[in-house]
Parts: sequence; structure tokens; C-alpha cells
Amino acid sequence: MSGSSPRTEGIRGHELHAEVSDLYQRHSACLLKYAASMARNEEEAHDAVQEAYLRYFIQRRYGRQFDNPRAWLYQVLHNYLLDRLKAVAGRLEVASSDLEGIADQNQNPEKLLQCRELAGEIAAALTGRELHCLRLRAGGLCYEEIADAMDVRLGTVGALLTRVHQKLRPSRKQWIAMGLADAVCSFLVEGQTPSS
Repeated sequence: MSGSSPRTEGIRGHELHAEVSDLYQRHSACLLKYAASMARNEEEAHDAVQEAYLRYFIQRRYGRQFDNPRAWLYQVLHNYLLDRLKAVAGRLEVASSDLEGIADQNQNPEKLLQCRELAGEIAAALTGRELHCLRLRAGGLCYEEIADAMDVRLGTVGALLTRVHQKLRPSRKQWIAMGLADAVCSFLVEGQTPSS
């Protein structure tokens, strides 16, 4: 994985706990928001974030050094959630918590439906890589961190985000009128998936 170097220096237990605790304090909220954009329920998102930090802890315990721990955590989180989503898709399960979340919305049902339809249109317009890049950018990562997390060049990040902008621009007036901001939030939080 990118964001790491082959140096292997031991680290003492209390130093490692302090390091992981500091990383958790600084990045866990953004990682959780990103996980929620991919996972279908809050519990799975929390589990995925905990798994990413556990894997970081184990790698550091064995002496691995990271040039960019934040990007590494995002990459591990993304890959872990993809594996989980593939497993669930293979079983074609519908979690009961998904249905409960819909009933608990305190919004206008018409607006909620319109927002979800628009979110689906936005997601359908993007490829998997564009969607991944957009989620990372929405999560607050800079271009360099996105490049590390996706294991691509910096120029590729710029090209992906430019394509996202170009794909969303033609219908922007219609989408703004329908509540583009709400749709994008729905798209990022509820884990809409792209068509390609």
C-alpha cells in the first residue's frame, strides 16, 4: 500500500498507544463520515473504522513506518468496506436497519424521494474511481492524500475531479433547482453506487 516506507523500527507500547490515540482524535470523525458514505448502516461504518485503526496499530507494532498515516487509513478503510459490500451483495441481504432508517426521517417524504432520485442520477453519472475520488475529497482529503489513498498519481486525482465536475455541470441548473446540495449529501451519506 502507498503512504508507507519499508523502514522497520520498533516502537514502545505507550508511545504506540499515544500515537494511535492522537490519530484517532484527529481523523476518526472524517473516517467515520467516509465509511458511512459506503456502508449501509452506522454500526458497519463504526466497525470498519475500528478495523482500520486496529490494522494500523498492528502494522506499527511490527515496526512499519508510514509517511502519510491518514491516507493509509483511508485506503485500508475503503478496501475493507469494498470487501464487506461484495460479501453482502453476494448474499443479497436487506438489513432491517436500512428500512428503519427510512421510516425515521423527519423530512417531507416527497422531498426525500426526489433527493434520493437525484442522488441516484449523480451516482449513475460517475465511474467507480470518480465516485471514490469524490468521496475522499468530500471527506476533506487534499489531492496528495487522495493520490496516496487511491494509489494513483497526483495528476490522475485532478483529472478524476475535473471529469466529475464536467459530468455534473450539464444538468447543474436542474439539479440546483431540485436541491443539489441535499442530493449530494444523500449520495455521500447513503452510499449510492455508480452504474459503471
